[in-house]
Amino acid sequence: MGEAIKHTRNELVERWSQRMPKFFSGLMRICVCIVGTAFGVNTMLQTTGAMPHQWWTDIYPLLIGVPTGMAIVCKLTVAGGYKDIDPDRLSKGNSILDAPRHHRRTDNGNNDTDSEDTE
Repeated sequence: MGEAIKHTRNELVERWSQRMPKFFSGLMRICVCIVGTAFGVNTMLQTTGAMPHQWWTDIYPLLIGVPTGMAIVCKLTVAGGYKDIDPDRLSKGNSILDAPRHHRRTDNGNNDTDSEDTE
């Protein structure tokens, strides 16, 4: 169990330090702006002693939690997604569709590496 936790931690650290695709980088910036604005407004309300409306107290946790989760997922998304992709292709904004296929299991339990479906 200790090895599995160590492997997971190493994988997260490696993904965190990798470069993100452009789409996820832009999405992360939007999420950080939403969280920063909501946090700033709430801090201002608390500092001035103002009583916020009920709708603000209802949506504030969502304005902080949802974009924060999205930003973490964006940060952990690695450009290319796979280690065996040529690094020169990463700068061209490739998508997950360009990544190599994994083995998939067929109904009889054998590994099938063909790209065509047999159904």
